Amino acid sequence: MNARDIMVTDVPTVSVRTSVAEAVRMLKSNFGDESFMNAAPGLIVLNERGGLAGILTPLSIITALLDGAATSGTDEAFFASLCDRIKDLPISAVMEHQPISVTQDALVSDVIELFLTHRFQRVPVVDGKRVVGVIYRSRLLFAMTKSLEVAP
Repeated sequence: MNARDIMVTDVPTVSVRTSVAEAVRMLKSNFGDESFMNAAPGLIVLNERGGLAGILTPLSIITALLDGAATSGTDEAFFASLCDRIKDLPISAVMEHQPISVTQDALVSDVIELFLTHRFQRVPVVDGKRVVGVIYRSRLLFAMTKSLEVAP
């Protein structure tokens, strides 16, 4: 089995120049969308040439929100002040750079090793520099456990 056999081709992407505020709106609108069912929320970030530039995850946004926060707080005004500080930044300022990717021909055993070693929730699948799919942790699990679907 290869990466192409388990990848999802409906890949949520965004440009490096997209603002953090717009990216959060996109994440929220995709959350619960059936086409992304069983997928970890996140966006594949493309450079100006359409190649893979990085990955934007909820954790990368949370990290950017809390980076340099002088005080801690839990009220809405505190979080609003954190959001105001980063909302207009391009996501290139907060995304995970140089993500690891695989080709469509990558063996599933190699993909498994990436998930186990790096604790990823998703791995982009590329053809050259162009993103052609993504493998989510849940899709990997379902491919590995296909024999369990057989009724007793």
